[in-house]
Amino acid sequence: MLAAPLLALEALRLFGAGFFYFAHATLAALGALSPLEASLALTLRLLAEPLFALYGGHLADRWPRGRLLLLAASGQGGLTLALLPLLGAPSPLPLYLLGFLFALLEALRMVAAGALLADLLPKEALAQARGKLGALYTAADTLSDLFAGLLFTRSRPWTVGLGSGLLFLAAGLYRTLPLPPRPPGRLEGGSLSGLRFLWQSPLRPLLILEALLNVAYALFAGLLPFLVLRGLGEAPWALGLLGAAQSLGGALGGLLVGAVLGRLGEGRTLRLALGLAGLGLLGGALLPPWPLLAGSAFLLGAGGALFGAVAGAIRLGEAPPELRGRVAGGFLFLSGALAPLGPLLGGALAGVALPLPFLLAGGLLLGLALLWRRGRAA
Repeated sequence: MLAAPLLALEALRLFGAGFFYFAHATLAALGALSPLEASLALTLRLLAEPLFALYGGHLADRWPRGRLLLLAASGQGGLTLALLPLLGAPSPLPLYLLGFLFALLEALRMVAAGALLADLLPKEALAQARGKLGALYTAADTLSDLFAGLLFTRSRPWTVGLGSGLLFLAAGLYRTLPLPPRPPGRLEGGSLSGLRFLWQSPLRPLLILEALLNVAYALFAGLLPFLVLRGLGEAPWALGLLGAAQSLGGALGGLLVGAVLGRLGEGRTLRLALGLAGLGLLGGALLPPWPLLAGSAFLLGAGGALFGAVAGAIRLGEAPPELRGRVAGGFLFLSGALAPLGPLLGGALAGVALPLPFLLAGGLLLGLALLWRRGRAA
């Protein structure tokens, strides 16, 4: 089965990318003059995804998807090395540019990997497989946050060098996988075909709901470095541990997808996921010591992973094979177009009162969990 080695290789790539994400976020927080300036680093990264998503989906339906994964990993390895001159004196503008370009390649990777996984697995197994895939991803993310936090405290150049080396290694290993040479089916329509498919289908309410979850998730991610390093006055290793706790929650949420779906059905599983994420955000509003904040990050990670696995399987399972790349790109565009509002609004609200953005976002998700329904499964 080609899915197993692909998942392992994707986990290796994500482990390497985690070193870039940690170094980028930490340098932005340390060099920022305000919460808004720190949050802009993630805002621009998130903005890059919808800008490239539709064309990236078109490429994923036109070119061999494995080749696109190789290209994305190679480019990200080079961009990680470009952090080296900024380690001693973080400067916002170069950091913004590097994060933006890294996110362009991440958008290409996401649509290609999502479409390829749907090609390799039957529709009925896709939700549980995506959950296991997410657990593997978040386990790699946990380790990268942990090691990057510890290593960054001791040696910033080694952190950047190791992350770059892992990304180049992943790029080389993609060439060894016997992946399908081209997407199945004949390419018809343009870059907007996947977007039209999603917007005209019964999936529209689910897409809007997931977009709001992504905004809240991005708000937490954008403010967490500032909250830990400046608000609580903790060292970078504490930020690494919090990222690891969030990833561990995501791993557990992914592993439980099959069991929860079998007991609750799609609708109530999605509501449970929203409730967990909302509780995690409300915990951040208390500005607790970092060990308690780790529990909030864990809940947010579990809820986000559970929701993403189920919603992604519904979305890609209903798309025809020759349209999966553009459907993945269309979803990334719809959700990503709103995601930059998370750190942007979070940074602005945190300037008024640091707990305020966590309180509002958590309350919104809990309200949606109580009110939303999805057909009979709810």
